[in-house]
Order: sequence, then structure tokens, then C-alpha cells
Amino acid sequence: MKKPAATFPRKLTVQDVGDYFRKEVKPQIRLQGKWLLQADLKPGSQVQVTNPQPGVLILQSLDQ
Repeated sequence: MKKPAATFPRKLTVQDVGDYFRKEVKPQIRLQGKWLLQADLKPGSQVQVTNPQPGVLILQSLDQ
């Protein structure tokens, strides 16, 4: 199997979504782009997100 090319770091913005009137706002990060395909993350595949320490998220494919 061919190893995917390395991708460059991405800078994303954590957005707030929800009901501001009820003060039920939650943070959201949206990932999209061809770089996900380069990272071998295809539509319909499953990923696992872990938080080993504050400020660090690890995204790992479960389809390998």
C-alpha cells in the first residue's frame, strides 16, 4: 500500500455554535479539504479523537 504524502500543518479557528440567548454555546472545529484525502481519511471512514493533555487533540483513523 502506498504511503500518503505528508501534509502541512493547518491553522483552524475554534468557532462557537449554539443558542446564545439560552447561553448554550459550544466550541466547534470543522475539518474539510483535499488534505484529508492526502492524509488517507476518506468520506465515510471513522476516526477516533483523543485528548491526552490540555490543548492537544489526536485524530486517528480506525479504518486501517
